[in-house]
Order: sequence, then C-alpha cells, then structure tokens
Amino acid sequence: MTRKPPTPSLPPTTTRPPTTAGSSSSTPHSDGTTAQPARDDVASALSQTRLTRALTIVITTGTVVIAGIGFAGSYAAVRELAIQKGFGNFSCVFPIGIDAGICVLLALDLLLTWIRIPFPLLRQTGRTPDALAALPAPDLPPVAPH
Repeated sequence: MTRKPPTPSLPPTTTRPPTTAGSSSSTPHSDGTTAQPARDDVASALSQTRLTRALTIVITTGTVVIAGIGFAGSYAAVRELAIQKGFGNFSCVFPIGIDAGICVLLALDLLLTWIRIPFPLLRQTGRTPDALAALPAPDLPPVAPH
C-alpha cells in the first residue's frame, strides 16, 4: 500500500475588478503586502492618452484640409472642362456628381472588404473618370456621362 504525497494547498484566488490608470487601488504582492502603483506609470498612461487624442485631432484636421484643397481644385478643373465641352448649366453640378460617384465606389470597396467580400475592381472604377477626362480622344467627356 503506497501513500500519495500530500499536495500543497494553494491560496484561494480572488477576483478583483479591473483598475483604471487613475485609480488608487493597491497591487498585491506574492508575500501578501500591497503597494501603490508608481506615479510614473499613471502619468505615462495619461500622457499617452492625451498624445493619442492630440495626434488624432491633428491628423483629422490635416486630412479635412487636404481633402478640401483637392476637392476645390478638382471641382474647378472639371467645371471648366464641362463648360468648354458645352454642358451649359449642368456644368456646375457635374463635378460634384463625378466626385460623389468616386466616393461611393470607394466606400463600397471598403464595406465589401470589411465584410470579407473584396472586389478590387472597384478601386480601379473609382479612378476611371479621372482617366477618361485625361484621354486625348476628341469629345470624350461629353460622351462619358451618357
């Protein structure tokens, strides 16, 4: 008859709610004592959050400014081309339709990629109006909307 060696008893585990960076809860050590989190860790976590917010604001602002400049330049060029090709009063809204179509196709591409149904041809379709307008073919821009 052999005896089993005694199994060491493990201390009971307790579940604590997660702590946030600014909380004043203490961290238990293996010897049962507790210690406060280092102030440098808390300050670092807070500064990273502030830095992330600041970078997000700067990047978003820059993106909007660049997009506005691009839209204004694109609108002026396409409107001038539409006037030259005889679009008449429609030449004021034609550039908006072109840009809206490109945005919708690229948004559809992002959506389909997000739901894991990629269709890369949409990326090329979004660039097609620009390519058509740049072609040297005679009177192609008035034919393209039809």
